Amino acid sequence: MSVGAMTGMISIEPKKGDRANLHRPLMTFIMGAFPGQQDEMSVAVDDVCKMREKILAVEKSEKGAEQLLRYYLQMSAMDCKLPINENQIHVTFTWYDSFYKDSVFSGKRGSAANSLFERSCVLFNYAALSSQIAASQNLDTDDGLKLAAKYFQVASGAFAQLRDKLVPTMQKVPTPDLSPEVLASLTTLMQAQAQECIYIKAVADKMKEKVTCRLAASASDFYGDAYKAMSSVNLKGTGWDKWTAVCLAKQNYMSGLAAYYESLNAKATKAIGNELARLTEANKLLGDAVKQSAGSFECKDILSKVNRAQAAAQKDNDFIYHERVPNVSDLPAIGRAPVAKPTPVATELEGWSDVFGKLVPLNVQQAATMYASRKDHLIHLEVTKLRENTNQLNSILNQMNLPAALEDLSGKEIPVSLIEKSGDVRTKGGLMTLRQSFDDLPQLLQRNEEIITETLKALNDEEASDKHLRGTFGSKWNRTKSEDLTKSFKEQGDKYQSILTNARNADKIVREKFETNIMAIEILSKDESSLIDSIPVGGAQSLSGQGQKAVASLKSFMDQIKLLKGERDALEQKFKAGGDTEEIIAKFSQLNTESNLFNDEGLSTEHLEKTYGPLQAAVADSIRQQDELIAKITSANDEFVQSKSGATSDPRSEMMSRLAAGYDAFIELMSNLAEGTKFYNNLTKILTAYQSNVNDFILARNTEKDDLMKSLQGNLANKAPPARPEPPQFHQQAAQSSAPAPAAAAPSSPIYSTPAPKPAAPQAPAPQATAAQGVTPQAPPLAAPGAPQQYGYGGSVAGYAPSYNMPYGMPAYGGYYTYPGPAGYGSYPPAQYPPGQYPSGQDTRPQYPPGQNTGAQYPPGQYPPSQYPPGQYPPYTGPK
Repeated sequence: MSVGAMTGMISIEPKKGDRANLHRPLMTFIMGAFPGQQDEMSVAVDDVCKMREKILAVEKSEKGAEQLLRYYLQMSAMDCKLPINENQIHVTFTWYDSFYKDSVFSGKRGSAANSLFERSCVLFNYAALSSQIAASQNLDTDDGLKLAAKYFQVASGAFAQLRDKLVPTMQKVPTPDLSPEVLASLTTLMQAQAQECIYIKAVADKMKEKVTCRLAASASDFYGDAYKAMSSVNLKGTGWDKWTAVCLAKQNYMSGLAAYYESLNAKATKAIGNELARLTEANKLLGDAVKQSAGSFECKDILSKVNRAQAAAQKDNDFIYHERVPNVSDLPAIGRAPVAKPTPVATELEGWSDVFGKLVPLNVQQAATMYASRKDHLIHLEVTKLRENTNQLNSILNQMNLPAALEDLSGKEIPVSLIEKSGDVRTKGGLMTLRQSFDDLPQLLQRNEEIITETLKALNDEEASDKHLRGTFGSKWNRTKSEDLTKSFKEQGDKYQSILTNARNADKIVREKFETNIMAIEILSKDESSLIDSIPVGGAQSLSGQGQKAVASLKSFMDQIKLLKGERDALEQKFKAGGDTEEIIAKFSQLNTESNLFNDEGLSTEHLEKTYGPLQAAVADSIRQQDELIAKITSANDEFVQSKSGATSDPRSEMMSRLAAGYDAFIELMSNLAEGTKFYNNLTKILTAYQSNVNDFILARNTEKDDLMKSLQGNLANKAPPARPEPPQFHQQAAQSSAPAPAAAAPSSPIYSTPAPKPAAPQAPAPQATAAQGVTPQAPPLAAPGAPQQYGYGGSVAGYAPSYNMPYGMPAYGGYYTYPGPAGYGSYPPAQYPPGQYPSGQDTRPQYPPGQNTGAQYPPGQYPPSQYPPGQYPPYTGPK
């Protein structure tokens, strides 16, 4: 946010955003929700990704504002087709607060896995960039004033839409700049600045004072509202307070201008008293504005002009008019002309179209799905009625052995209808095909059960992991609970499991029907000669005249039955045709364009009655015809049976009835198995898409989990280490009591004393170095076993890096300790070094300034007198 030089126009800094991976989540969802369109939609997804890359580094120009608006419109258009949220398309968007420049470090950033946050941030940037375009215009030109007024109103409209439509639907406001209070302040501020631009243009166009004073008064009102709104916002650490002061200064400035132009109106009517009152008021307000503006905009020139006008008017009144100067409160209020208004955000843009225009919105899809569900239910009921009544009819005819009894009057020949049925069974594969289909069903069922079991297990594992980490990290594990996000997935999984349970029960019923009729189907699957051998031979039958008449009637009824079954097959095909999908989607889409909330149930009911009402009436008529035929067939068959002089033997009649029933069962089983196979294959596709969505959700949750754990571990790693503990008081007292004379200061670092072996016999102190030799800082000795250790030791002796943390409890030596030599580890006699290892008169040991030696402390007398200056190390303070 910045204030323009000389004009005082305030502009907003756009939000910064991080990159986000849109391509994979969008394509995964499209593959599941819009199968067959992924190739075409892949190009559209690429376009959206490119649009987002551009708006992250948009240029400050009208072209940049258009890019932001284009992306905003695209995200809004695709929201109903490709819903980006935690449960469907999981993409996390991260944006930083506009007012906090160090938001990466201060934590003023927001992240959310929904398109609402993304659209809100983009619209905020569109408003912010519009304010920058407006504030950068040259207000001394006509075109500059027009553009400034235009884009300030555009910014005001965008902030207003954020405040009224987008932010209220958020569960929480991720960043302070999106709070309703801030957005309300910015909406009014942009409107005030647009009104000021309109006022400046009116002055430049030399419009009448009556117009300019009203425009200025309205601008003052807007600035006053902005000041009140901004005063209620707390944004510490930003320039908000400065901008609030500018609004107060602008309020007084525009009020002063309104009073000045109203004084000109009074002067034109020779109302000198009113003119002086207005000028006095203008002088006061403009003076306050000068103080409050702190140089943020130019207002001294107009104050000087008002002063001169007031002095001149006062002089004229004192010498000529002598009018009483009224109080400003007694004068009529100045009129208002609020011309500037927030510009609504455009819903269309020249050259822009939804790249996902061919996808059907999800709410339309949902309405179409509900319609399809209602339609399928209706079709299922009507087709079930037809099939149940047909099965009832076949059962009655089989009990009467019709029509086979009419064709088997001789008792020896195979009825033609039975031969045709056997041929039909063989053509369709016979018993072998049925067995193969029954063997395939359990495999299809098992595949679907495995998918749903694996998917639900993955959901349970993810939820268990989240609970474990939430228990580990407590309140720091601040992401949404898995159990809240997996609820819909689990409900969907339970629904699929219920479907599989019902399918398993249906398979059992079909299997039982197969087992009941397997013998008859096996006979019908044989060739004609084998079929004849399987049917017992019966005696010849002679019919009376009444019987022959009954036979003729029954044959006529059988023809009607055949015709009735054909009509039912045609009706069933019409029910299953389902060619009204595109028509109903078009109607739903039209209603969706008019309003997102439309009565899909009412439209569905109306369309179903119109489309399937005549077919339902035909089903009812077919059932009525069947009832009439059954009554007639029963009567005619009774006459036929009574007229027989030689009845067919029971085995032959029973076999005929069983074969007829077996044929009907075969046809029904073939239909059931075909539908079952299709059902399981379709369900596999649905479950695979469901599993894919769950896997994407779990992948996104795992990525979110990893990021959160890295953040928490990073916080722990950056945490300051605990303070170094102070040494015990008796250690310090012991060190002070045994400190040497101040001639050579001991190291200032704290010393930890540890038990040490009894020291060797003390030796004579080492002599001081001569002045000619100079006092050379001495290297620390190696750590003696059991000696107290001092902080900071890091020395070494030529070619050997000593271990300053030797194990305690090693045996003490009377003289020198084992010391590494140049060719390995060896032992050297006391006060003796290998010849040639050290140059004459040169000390090659690491040098330490006096009093700063950080080496370990040793008992006195452990080293030769010639090696260490006296007083360099404190005497041994360990146990004797």
